[in-house]
Amino acid sequence: MAQLKGKKEEITGNLNPKYWVQKSDPLVLMRSVPFTLGELKLLDTYISRINAADDTRRTVIFTKEEYEELMGITCANYRALQKHTKGMLGKVVELQMPNKDYLQFVLFTKAYYHKDEYGKPIIEITCTEEAKDLFFCIDKYHYFKYALENVINLTHKASYLLYIYILHNRYRGEWDIPLDELRDTVLDCKGQESYQEYKVFKRDVLDPAVKETNKKTDCHFTYETVKRGRRVAKIKFIYQSEVQIDGQLAFDEQQNVPLLSDQSEDEDEKWEKIYGSEWLAILAEGCNYEFDKAQMEQIFSVLLRIDIPKERNTNDLTFGRQFYLREKYAAMNAEAAKKKRKGSKPIKDRFKYFLKMIEDDTFQPAAY
Repeated sequence: MAQLKGKKEEITGNLNPKYWVQKSDPLVLMRSVPFTLGELKLLDTYISRINAADDTRRTVIFTKEEYEELMGITCANYRALQKHTKGMLGKVVELQMPNKDYLQFVLFTKAYYHKDEYGKPIIEITCTEEAKDLFFCIDKYHYFKYALENVINLTHKASYLLYIYILHNRYRGEWDIPLDELRDTVLDCKGQESYQEYKVFKRDVLDPAVKETNKKTDCHFTYETVKRGRRVAKIKFIYQSEVQIDGQLAFDEQQNVPLLSDQSEDEDEKWEKIYGSEWLAILAEGCNYEFDKAQMEQIFSVLLRIDIPKERNTNDLTFGRQFYLREKYAAMNAEAAKKKRKGSKPIKDRFKYFLKMIEDDTFQPAAY
């Protein structure tokens, strides 16, 4: 288990591929991904070890042996690891902001590889003050979750990026994306001239990524081409099964270490029993299971009067409505955090406040 050191500013302990990677939407939706696959894995390892609700502990420490075990390798190459950590410190992340603004900064201020008091090589990683808002903002942004084990065994950066993209859009069931956007933005192939030809892109990037993602992760999907004349203009993705990533996240009260909930009972069945039906449990997940069955039934009765945009929906609207609730829930948490910072009166009844938020959308089409 993790141990606290000094002023409780550091997190140490055994790494576990079952830990959740909790990413805020701004990190998920980065329009440019400057990191290599190894650096992305190290980033996810860092995120899986922190507690997003405690920004006082920004330094994660783990041993070289733990890193090797996590990545499934016999012996980590010192030079490769040094290259990964150096790359993470030196690369600028750019986030698109409202009104065409942008924000640029680096995520980490320190990556320290050295030997501990017992002579074991260890690695310390600390995020920057500017990046805290992306890692420790559970009351501001919607969080996107997946188990670390889904990405640590991937061998291609395109597979990693495709997994994140598919998982983030799975609620849509079927959707298409312009080929240029998929190639240049999602799979980060912009500027690579050889991939401008679809046959080469399909052979060397898209098909290997689809195959590896389906084989090694909890994400299962296929794709079809959409042509304009003889030219491939879009790629249509078909999501085949719901990804099991929505288990409840618990925290060790003593050490604030992310732990998986008791997995002895299937998570889907557990929530279906609590809420009485699969579709109501799916909607409740959009509100982080904060509201009980009776409250969710009231919320659903309001949802029936809201015009959910068609492109957000699956055939039965359930996942489109879940996505809508997630955004409203994130907005409520952001408002609660704002009130707390200003020292103003807090939200007294969160359910009534949330219900009022969505009732306001019954008078006009929901915009999100």
